[in-house]
Amino acid sequence: RPSPVNTLIVGTLFYPPNADGVRWFLHQVFPLVKAQMHEATLTIVGPRPPKDIAQFAIADPQSVTVTGYVPDLQPYLEQAAVMVVPVRAASGMRVRILEALARGIPVVTTTTGVEGIAAVHDRHLLVADEPAEFARQVVRVLHQPELAARLMANGRRLVEERYDWQVALPRLETVYHLVNGA
Repeated sequence: RPSPVNTLIVGTLFYPPNADGVRWFLHQVFPLVKAQMHEATLTIVGPRPPKDIAQFAIADPQSVTVTGYVPDLQPYLEQAAVMVVPVRAASGMRVRILEALARGIPVVTTTTGVEGIAAVHDRHLLVADEPAEFARQVVRVLHQPELAARLMANGRRLVEERYDWQVALPRLETVYHLVNGA
């Protein structure tokens, strides 16, 4: 059962684009979330967090937890009311977004974060690029159980219909056979 106020970030924290996004969230977004929801908490999970990121947990241990590497993400995913993916620069598909959607965890991300994923803002997940708007979207999920439930259902359905291997593999095989003239 998720904590009703826990925000989760998962990533390889020594990867510069991930660290940049976490710093942006910690400095510019999370204070705005806390201003609206004093009880909000943030858990940051990932190997080798830079010292400046780890310092946030020392400075505010009631609100921020930085775990470093964990052998099992499951307990953290179970406690997440929302997963944020504050990526501002990178390329490729964010598999952790698909994993969160598949598990029924609402996601707030950036335009960059959702690149390569056939998700629609306010249907499958929430997208925002500016700190105030990103914070507003996080608070919406935390305050509106019906919104969270809708995002959870639609996000899970998207993954099942578009990204599940049992669905994707036959499509890929069809393309392969067409290309090879079989």
